[in-house]
Amino acid sequence: MTQVDEIEKLQIELASNPKSAEFTRLAELYLGRELVTEAEQLVTQSLKFHPRSVSGLILLGRIFKIKKNLEAALFPLSEATKLAPENWRAWAEMGEAFLEMKKAKQALSSFKKVLFLNPTHPLARKAVAKLEVLTADEYDEDLFQMQQLPETHLTQPTLVREETGWTATPDGLMRIISYIDALIIRNEQQKAIDLLNDCTKKYGSHPEIDSRRLQLSSYEKSAFIQPKLDAQSKTRRHVINEKKMKALKELLRRIESQASHLLST
Repeated sequence: MTQVDEIEKLQIELASNPKSAEFTRLAELYLGRELVTEAEQLVTQSLKFHPRSVSGLILLGRIFKIKKNLEAALFPLSEATKLAPENWRAWAEMGEAFLEMKKAKQALSSFKKVLFLNPTHPLARKAVAKLEVLTADEYDEDLFQMQQLPETHLTQPTLVREETGWTATPDGLMRIISYIDALIIRNEQQKAIDLLNDCTKKYGSHPEIDSRRLQLSSYEKSAFIQPKLDAQSKTRRHVINEKKMKALKELLRRIESQASHLLST
């Protein structure tokens, strides 16, 4: 079936059933033939029946981008990322829109999402590598020198993790994770691994750290990774045991104090 035949078939289907989900395919074919106005009218009308259609929202954002109406493109793309945070295409379209608007920070954030979901995406890899350099002024000089992380990170209340899990990601950790992402893009895997290990010592296990470690696992030999994980487990067990010992000592002190008080009376 030729594209013309497919267009005619879909046009007939949409005419008989305006609520058909096939509007996205027809809109893509319209855009392929540079029928932007027809695509916009179709998608705008169809989204009234399918307001939560992620592919439809992405298409509308792409149409606005083609028309250079970048501000308008951000709304449907933002909605798409909210409905489907794992959809890297939505983040990629948003990143391109921010890039055209010369909003480097927002573009960098969007393209990092793309890389997290699709690490081999060529445009995102290139964009992040370039944008990290442009926004490097946001990082402290000691971060680029790979110095030891400050002890103050250990006292942040957001680092407490009980049965309920992490309530929030510390800002300091996210800035370091951002730099680690840049190192990965620049193929400086060993530096990224070293910094991840430093983060683990300071923050313990955290989803953001663990996901990057998994991404970098192919760059470390198993014999090199396992001892670190074992050491981490031993350190954690040691800390837990110390806390238990302190609690027991405090309990014993209270018992002895009460016993002494009873004997004196």
